[in-house]
Amino acid sequence: MPPPEQEMAEVLESECSVEMDKLLSLCRHGIPDRLRGEAWKYLLGVMRPEKSQELSLGKLMEQRYQQLERAGQADAQSELTRQIKAEVRGYLSGELFFRESRTHQRLERLLRTYLYRHTSGYIPGMVHLLGPFVQVYRDSDTDAHYGFDELMSRLEWGLTFEGRKQMMVFFMTLLRHTLPDLYFHLEAEQRISDPAGSAWLESWLALLLSKELPLPCVLQLWDAYFSAAPEGSLHELHTFVCLSVLETCQDELMELDDDELSQYLQHLPTMDMGQVVTAAFNMKDDCLARNVI
Repeated sequence: MPPPEQEMAEVLESECSVEMDKLLSLCRHGIPDRLRGEAWKYLLGVMRPEKSQELSLGKLMEQRYQQLERAGQADAQSELTRQIKAEVRGYLSGELFFRESRTHQRLERLLRTYLYRHTSGYIPGMVHLLGPFVQVYRDSDTDAHYGFDELMSRLEWGLTFEGRKQMMVFFMTLLRHTLPDLYFHLEAEQRISDPAGSAWLESWLALLLSKELPLPCVLQLWDAYFSAAPEGSLHELHTFVCLSVLETCQDELMELDDDELSQYLQHLPTMDMGQVVTAAFNMKDDCLARNVI
């Protein structure tokens, strides 16, 4: 039997069509860096599994993106540009690739292009959802744009006021039942009910941990999200992943208070996201068995 990476490459390089069930199964536990860009296109539905029209579709997507980009740059608003530039400057400033002016320009260009097409307005932290696509598609703004666009469509409900509110309530309920000691510790440290102290949680839930986890962990986590079975929503799976992250870090968190606790919640350590996701599914099964959800 060929190793998983070779098997994944063979599925992606198939001449006629990509066998999606097989690809989903192979990608769940992580995708090698060299295959991630191609795999994400199929997992997100940016490219169709049938390859008969792949070349012509790719050219059409390139043309459409170029048109959107030109229109977006021409329609640039000064206040929006200021917001975007401020967030881009602060994004992963410790990483050489994201300090380069070319990368800054790409991030700004892609955000303006997206916002030209979507009138919902700029959402603080949006650059953290775009950054992984710029990392994966270093040589293609077109691929980065369409991947980001598809992710944002999947997150649309969770980025609304009502969606954020419902996710927070759902998370609090689960946290109280699954990790009661940590729940009461966070409550005592005003990191749950206090609006200012709970800002970390809103970011965790809305931005898929893209702001708090190291980038390699984000990529591994999103491999699992994009290849998850269709039953249930991304928001539900992500809620259990956030619980699983807290469970993984529980011993350290119980020892922290005040600023140290805040810093830890905003800058999570490297962890095995495959194990975190597996634990999240187990937590969901346990909650179902106990009629918590």
